[in-house]
Amino acid sequence: MRVSLQLFGLACLALQGTHADVKTVWKDITSDKDIQLEQGGASSLIKPLDDALPNVSVDQVVADANHEMTIKSGKYKWPATKDDNEFDSESWYPQGISSSVDAGDAKYNKNHLFLVSWYAKKDKEKGVRITFVNTNASPPKYRQVLLVEPTGTSSKPSFKTVGVHAGGIAWYSNLLYVADTDHGVRLFDIDHIYKVKDGDGAGRQSNGDYHAYGYKYVLPQVRRYKTHGDPKDHDYTYSCLALDRTSNPPSIVFGEYYHAADGDASRVARFDLEPSTHLLKVDKDKVATAAKVLLHGEHRVQGAITVNGRYYLSQSNGDDDSDIIGFSPGDKSSKQYRVLPPGSEDLTYDKAAATLWTLTEHPGERYIIGTPIGEISS
Repeated sequence: MRVSLQLFGLACLALQGTHADVKTVWKDITSDKDIQLEQGGASSLIKPLDDALPNVSVDQVVADANHEMTIKSGKYKWPATKDDNEFDSESWYPQGISSSVDAGDAKYNKNHLFLVSWYAKKDKEKGVRITFVNTNASPPKYRQVLLVEPTGTSSKPSFKTVGVHAGGIAWYSNLLYVADTDHGVRLFDIDHIYKVKDGDGAGRQSNGDYHAYGYKYVLPQVRRYKTHGDPKDHDYTYSCLALDRTSNPPSIVFGEYYHAADGDASRVARFDLEPSTHLLKVDKDKVATAAKVLLHGEHRVQGAITVNGRYYLSQSNGDDDSDIIGFSPGDKSSKQYRVLPPGSEDLTYDKAAATLWTLTEHPGERYIIGTPIGEISS
């Protein structure tokens, strides 16, 4: 019942927006074969950390949710109270979004979950956190989990925070892909969430305890992909990412963020996944090459995804309402739909609900919001 009510509200929201045909400069540059990522090895410190710390499940994290959201006009709104103010805070900024639908289970053990990434704007040493939002709870509830990178030795394993922008995330099976803007992408394993003690700092302390700046749970990095090669135009910027389960095989789509003043043309690149390992497909040298790359003339791209071969971009416009841009290869023009509040970010797709979901980052206007894809597909 909750889902039906929200989709009704979201459909009304989409219909109130405006759209226009925009002359396109989209160009297929896949044949250059120069957008590549090099696969690193799996972390050797996960097993030592498993032995040193309690390993908890997603269900346990969700059951331990300690914050509440509200639903306003079909949008999930972050709290704005004296003691709990994610809506207006300038300390953390939301960026990426994925869901249990991406993970492969629309009802993750009977719960529909959103995952949202935030980067620390003020206390940068805290890095990035992931919010696990249970939309089946009434009201929706969530718990924050800090991302960490294993450090130390097998006898004294530790971890440090992850200093990336986290402009896009994708939850595929047990892996969480996190965009690492200038360097590629990092992977975190949902099957290894650790419970730590309350305290300052991050990592193993002198007394053997583990802290995470007061956060109760941490999610460790298990692998990363680094930029590889020398692209013809300019180095690829991995600003945002999303999972496409409608492609065969499933794929990760990366978008680039540039201002028009930067002078660089933006691209969108799709990398095939290996369903058996949930990793990017690589060659014998452990190098992944983009299966499809399109050059386009759009700027300020905050989210990018493909659904059934059609491209969708989330475009921010400062303090003005944001756009979703739609394009299919062969089109003479792209479609620009001004249907989102200011500050739109990453994208994720729910096939069963036929809805594109995004989130907004501006303090005082922070929501998780869905748009029925049927309203922006023609």
